[in-house]
Amino acid sequence: MWNRVLVTDNVFGRIRVSPYAFSARITHDTPDVRPTVVVSTRDRNILAIESEVRGALGNGVDSFLVVIGDTVPHIDHLAHHHEIVDHLTNLQNDLPDFEVGMPTRFKEWQFRRRIDLGTQFFVTGPVIDPEVVGRQVSQLNLRDEDPPVFLMVIPPFSLDWVDRMESMGAVPVGDGLKQRLVDLSPDVRRKTAWQVTSEMEREARDAGCAGVILMGLKFDSVVEEAPVAWAALD
Repeated sequence: MWNRVLVTDNVFGRIRVSPYAFSARITHDTPDVRPTVVVSTRDRNILAIESEVRGALGNGVDSFLVVIGDTVPHIDHLAHHHEIVDHLTNLQNDLPDFEVGMPTRFKEWQFRRRIDLGTQFFVTGPVIDPEVVGRQVSQLNLRDEDPPVFLMVIPPFSLDWVDRMESMGAVPVGDGLKQRLVDLSPDVRRKTAWQVTSEMEREARDAGCAGVILMGLKFDSVVEEAPVAWAALD
């Protein structure tokens, strides 16, 4: 079902397997799936990151998304993700082909500055409501020659889940979506959430995005529920 996956890096400070190592495993065990490594710069210097990137490249990984990550005050000054992107793009002349991406807010000035830095793809969002997609993406003033932009979308599984995602930085939803979710039984609510997710994908592509990135899913949802739900929508 899935041929692209984003491998996150110790989200919320919870220690997990290295995304570089896990992505390398993916390229060997499931060669039809292409991983993108999330490169968090919060507590690593350039040498450490370049070493990890070189190791991943040697194992067939060729896509990296550079983010600040979850920082705390005493290491904020180390989280220079602009510098890391500049360094990695300069390495592209001497290493196997790979791409370097960055996140962007729905602000054209930030988007343009990061294009000038050499960023080759972007992620933005996240959103939960299809009604806000066009308005938010339009703020980037996308041009035909711009690098691809992918919209992060979160299925709205419940009103409580929506509130939680909004508190963590998702674009606030409108009253219309809340009305669609209220008073639904759990099974109907999840089906509705997947329908809303499909609507967000269509809105994203209509707005000029290259595609969407599904977020906020448990492993079982990714490998069991989502493929069935997505196939039903198609």
